[in-house]
Amino acid sequence: MAIDGRALTDASRYRGIGTYVRGLLTALARPAEESRQAVHVVALATARAPVPDGVMHVPVTRHAPDRWATIEHRWLVASELERVHADVSHSPALDPLRRSSRPWVQTVADVLPLEDPDPAYKVERRRWRRWAARVRAADAVITFSRHGADQVRRHLDVETRRLHVIPLAPGPEMVSDPSRRHRADAPFILYVGEYGHHKGYREAAAVAARLADRGLPHRLLMAGRITPASRPAAVAALEAGAGSRWRDHVELLGWVEDLAGLYQSASAVIGTSRHEGFGLPALEAMACGTPVVAFDNSATREVVGCGGTLVADGDAEAMTEALAGLLRNQSRWGETAQAAVRRAAEFTWDRTAREHVDVYRGVACA
Repeated sequence: MAIDGRALTDASRYRGIGTYVRGLLTALARPAEESRQAVHVVALATARAPVPDGVMHVPVTRHAPDRWATIEHRWLVASELERVHADVSHSPALDPLRRSSRPWVQTVADVLPLEDPDPAYKVERRRWRRWAARVRAADAVITFSRHGADQVRRHLDVETRRLHVIPLAPGPEMVSDPSRRHRADAPFILYVGEYGHHKGYREAAAVAARLADRGLPHRLLMAGRITPASRPAAVAALEAGAGSRWRDHVELLGWVEDLAGLYQSASAVIGTSRHEGFGLPALEAMACGTPVVAFDNSATREVVGCGGTLVADGDAEAMTEALAGLLRNQSRWGETAQAAVRRAAEFTWDRTAREHVDVYRGVACA
């Protein structure tokens, strides 16, 4: 099977889609289980892409700069996948193929712009309406949660029989490490996620300020890329949540490569996003044995389950109360950390890869 590996090198590498493609290729490249035998994986990506050993790398060339790069890729990728002569092609990101003479699989993480009428999603909403017919043309559509599958069914009119829910998993570096709990110079809670209109920066800042009002010393560290174009909106959201006080209680780290170290050092991780197609940061935090407090919405409730604390969607006060209870009660903190590790253990990349292969085989043999 051939997979479009653009997400290994474009802006998606900073987001969950990049993590998905890296994790999937790595898992597919491991010594084959019986269920994965005879699956030869080819990744089409630029020469500098970090393609795992065990995956055949077919280099592709791109010349267009900046905003034209996406147009160039979407124009070329279908014919490039055709030339590989694979039994199945997989488009794992926001690049549904224009055409394919062979069976192909499309991943759709979520279709939030079609769910939320906010003007901020106007351009993306228009794109999704153009892409809908392409997604429907796929032999199979993979999504990461039941919530995501429901959205794809309703907004893109994809048949239920073509939809496959396959959850993501934490990477092997995401493990509980009690020794790191003592490495932080000062206690902190953590937020992970690239800035987006729906990512809950306003609520996160409000929680940080309210924790300070309760006398807790924990600062909020926010890890995730903030592009120059989105920085004014991100700062405005933080100010809307805590006024000018946000600068005293919140530190913007930008993109962080060693997320595992941050998860393992944090006292807790908060999930203030108002919508997730999966919610990988919550799962990664739980795998590291760090308690998670998140808003009860979208796919977040599916991921966190009994492994963390869910509070009413958008209720910063409820989140603050839940955090304060955890941070002031070591026994409760320990019980929650253990539950987090148990919950995260239910998600593995071996399972994710195996279920992808089942989909590939299903469309190849149809």
